Amino acid sequence: MRRLALTVAAVALAGPAAPAAPAADRVAFPADQAAVLDAKRDLGAKGDGVADDTEALQKGLDLSTGRNQKTTKALYLPNGTYKVTKTLVVHNALGPWLTGESRDGVVIRLADGSKGVTCVLRTHPNEKGPTSADWFMRNVRNLTVDAGDNPEADGVRWYATNSGCLQNVRIKGNGKVGLNSGFLDQNGPNLVQDVEVDGFETGVLSQWHWSQTLSRVTVRNCRKVGLSVTAAVVAAEDLVVGNTPLAVECKIPNDWHWWGGVVVLHGGRFTGGDPNGPAVLNESVLYARDLKTKGFKAAIASKSPAGDAAGPDVAEYSSHPPRQQFPAKPGGLRLPVKREPAVPWETDPAKWECANDHGATAGDNTDDTAAIQQAIDAAAAAGKTTVYFRGCGGPDPNHYTLDGEVKVHGSVRHVLGLGFGRLIGGKNGRLVVTDDAAPVVKFQNIDAFGGPPITVENRSKGRTLVLESCGVKALGTGTGDIFLTDCPCHLVLTNPGQKAWCRQLNPEGTSDDGLIKNDGAALWVLGMKCEGAGVRIRTTAGGRTEVLGAFIYGPGVKDTEARPLFDVRDAALGFYGLRELAFGGGTHPAKVRETRGKTTKTLGAAPGEHYWIGWSEYRGWGK
Repeated sequence: MRRLALTVAAVALAGPAAPAAPAADRVAFPADQAAVLDAKRDLGAKGDGVADDTEALQKGLDLSTGRNQKTTKALYLPNGTYKVTKTLVVHNALGPWLTGESRDGVVIRLADGSKGVTCVLRTHPNEKGPTSADWFMRNVRNLTVDAGDNPEADGVRWYATNSGCLQNVRIKGNGKVGLNSGFLDQNGPNLVQDVEVDGFETGVLSQWHWSQTLSRVTVRNCRKVGLSVTAAVVAAEDLVVGNTPLAVECKIPNDWHWWGGVVVLHGGRFTGGDPNGPAVLNESVLYARDLKTKGFKAAIASKSPAGDAAGPDVAEYSSHPPRQQFPAKPGGLRLPVKREPAVPWETDPAKWECANDHGATAGDNTDDTAAIQQAIDAAAAAGKTTVYFRGCGGPDPNHYTLDGEVKVHGSVRHVLGLGFGRLIGGKNGRLVVTDDAAPVVKFQNIDAFGGPPITVENRSKGRTLVLESCGVKALGTGTGDIFLTDCPCHLVLTNPGQKAWCRQLNPEGTSDDGLIKNDGAALWVLGMKCEGAGVRIRTTAGGRTEVLGAFIYGPGVKDTEARPLFDVRDAALGFYGLRELAFGGGTHPAKVRETRGKTTKTLGAAPGEHYWIGWSEYRGWGK
C-alpha cells in the first residue's frame, strides 16, 4: 500500500556569521536530546562557512531517519552557513524531520567547484532507478540551499511519496535545476510550499510523477523555464515566475498522449519573459485561472482545442471543452480560498510539554489516552502552548496507542511528533478540538502509517483545526474551519456552514460512499492523489466541492465496477485537471455520477479514451 514540504535563493553573507532571523521565522526546540538532534551541539557541525560540515549533516540525516537506530528524531540546524563538499543523501524510507532556525539564517552551501556532485540535497538514496513508491514523510523546512558556483549541480533533488513537505525554503545556484522532482520515476504525491528558487537553467522540474502540489512558489532568474511538467499532474497555487524566458511548459513525452502533463494554475503572476514567446506553452492538458502576465508576446500558446490565449491577463482558460451532464452556468465553481492560518512556533522551551514524561510510551501496546490527556492538561494549567511526542522507530510494535478521547484545550495550540509520531487508534481513539481550545490548534507529524488511524475532530463552533503532515481521519462535526496540508487523510464534513481547505490530499483505499464525504459543507482541494476502487469524493445535501489537480491511480479496478470516482447528489462539484490511469488492471468505468432531484446521470470515458483520461474541467452545478 502506498503511504503516505522553503525556496532556496542564495544569500550573500558578509562573513561566517549568519544574519539575524526575523522573529516570525525563528524556530527553536526544547533541549531534549532523546527527541531533538542539534547539529552544532550534538553532531559537531561548525556552521561557520569554512569548516566542512558534510559528515556532521549526513550523520544527522541518518540519525533523524532512524538509520540503524530504534528511534527517529527532529534534526535542528541553528543559524549558520554549513559548507558541504558532497551530496547530502536521505537513505531511509521514513523521514527526515529537518528544520532550520530560520530560512535566511541557515544556509547549506555546496563549495564552489565541487566536481562530480550532482546536487546539494537528495531525498532518495539513489540517483537512478529502478525504484519504488516507498519513500515517505520527507520533511525539510525553514532553511536555504545554495548550490554555489557549480554549473552542473542541482539544488535539491526532491523525492517524497504519499507525504512529503518542502516548506519555507530558498534554493539558489547557477546549475541545471533548482528543484528537481524528475530525476526518478514514481515520485509523489508531495507538497512544495512557500519556496523560492533563484537561478538555474530550469527552476522546477516535475516529470514521471504521480502528482505534485506547488503552493505559493516563486521562481526567478532562470535561463530557460520556470516550471517544466511532463508525465505528471501538477497543481500550482499563486505561482510567481520572474525574469525567465518561459514561465511554464506542459509537455507530452515521446508522443505518449496519455502521459502528457496535466497542469492547473490557480492564480499566478509571470513577468519579464521572452517578448517573442508565450508565458505558458501547453501541449497537453491545462486549466488556468486568474493569471497575470507581463513582458511576453502572449499569455498562453496551446496545442489543444481551445488554442491560444492572448492575454496579457487570463480570467479562465480550459484547454479542452468542459465535461458536464446537466446544464451549468459557465466558468469555474470558484469557492473562496483561504491560506492556512499562521500558528506561531513556540520558541520558549519552557512552554513545551513532553507526553512521554506523563507515561506515553511507544511500542508497549498499551493505551496512552490517559497519559496524552494528562500532558495536555498539565500544559494548559501552566499556560504552555506545545505538546510533543518523541519519535518512534524500529520494527512493530513501534507506536503510541490512542483508544479513547483526548480533548485539546486551554493554551495548547500545537501537538506534534518530533520524528516519526506514529499514533494508531482504537475504535474510539480521537483528538478533539472544542470551543474550550485555543483559537487555532495545529497537529503535525502524526501518522498511523498503515495502522488504524486516529480521528482528529473539530467539534467546535468557531475554532480552527490545522493538520500538517498527518495521516489520520479528519472529521468536522461543528462549524469551525479545517485546513489539511500534506495529509494522507480521509475527511468527513457533516455540517452546513463548515469550510475546509486542503493542499496535497492523499486519501487511499476502497469505499462505497466516499473516502472524502462532504455533506453540506464547502471543500476546496489543491492537489489530490487517490489509489483504490470505489468512490473518492461524495458531495451531498447542498455541499460544494472544488478540486484543482487530481491524479487517480486505480490498479485492479474491474470492468464491472459500478461505483463512480465522484458522486454528487443535489450538490455542486467542479474539478479541474484530472488524470486517471492504471497498470495491471483497469480504471473506473464510471467517472462521475450526478443526481439532481429524481434524475441521475453517469459519465464515463469518451470513445477513444480507453478509460485512461485527461480532463481539463468538469462542471456539476446548476445554472
